[in-house]
Amino acid sequence: MQARPPVMLERLRRKVLSPLFDRLGYDLVPAAPDWSHRPTSPREVATLLESAAAILERDLAAAGLVPDGDVLEQVQAFWALIPTAPVRQRRGGSGFNGALQLYIAMRALKPDFVVESGVFRGLTTWVIRQARPQAQIFCHDPDLSGLQYRDRQARYSTADWSKADWSILDPARTVAFFDDHVAQGRRVVEAQARGLTRLLFDDDAAGHRIHAHGGPAHPTIAMITGPERSPEPIRWTRNGRHFEQPADDSLLRQAADLIVRSHAFDDLHRATGYSPARLTSVTLRGSP
Repeated sequence: MQARPPVMLERLRRKVLSPLFDRLGYDLVPAAPDWSHRPTSPREVATLLESAAAILERDLAAAGLVPDGDVLEQVQAFWALIPTAPVRQRRGGSGFNGALQLYIAMRALKPDFVVESGVFRGLTTWVIRQARPQAQIFCHDPDLSGLQYRDRQARYSTADWSKADWSILDPARTVAFFDDHVAQGRRVVEAQARGLTRLLFDDDAAGHRIHAHGGPAHPTIAMITGPERSPEPIRWTRNGRHFEQPADDSLLRQAADLIVRSHAFDDLHRATGYSPARLTSVTLRGSP
């Protein structure tokens, strides 16, 4: 479990620093990950894990993925594993739900190679390593200065993943995971051009929810695969900036033609109480 902050420091935060930041319009909170708060009585722990496993089983089936053994056993293993995570983050990045979904999905996909675009502090790299200990992981992020976990076996680059030479990969044994706040339609096109057909996306958001997400990675998978696209553009504001997703977008149409199957996983909040996750599985048609 994560260590508690020193008593004197916590008193200083509550009595002096937090009121000061509050007057400035900011919240000052400990950098404790959400999984450091957890039930401890056996019945409640069992209910949480069984509920999460049941939802994940349905999600895997809807995504066309075959579980790697018993899902409940994997959820139980992850519950014991996550307190040892070397990354402390409260704002941004994945919480318990997102990390659990990624762990279960990687176990089901069984990749020997993983391309990770968007690394942040390194939590998802650590999760991928726990799920696939022997996989070769390629980590791409324009800023690696904030890493709290650096995988000794992974290859790191600050160049965009699309600039790398991927001739060494076997596409059939590769999964690409995108959490980089770049247009998801663009990533679909880039992946398919390189022969990759198995993709995972974080922060997929429908048009009516994208204003609440951390980056304008549009068109998102939800926008691309929606049952019926409106002729009207989607507009929203975030942090004082205005964004628009045109209805007649060539990138959106191009990406839609490449997607064979997609499924947005349940956010797991109702099962676990932790911050909602936004993982989406995407399968592309093969290269011509």
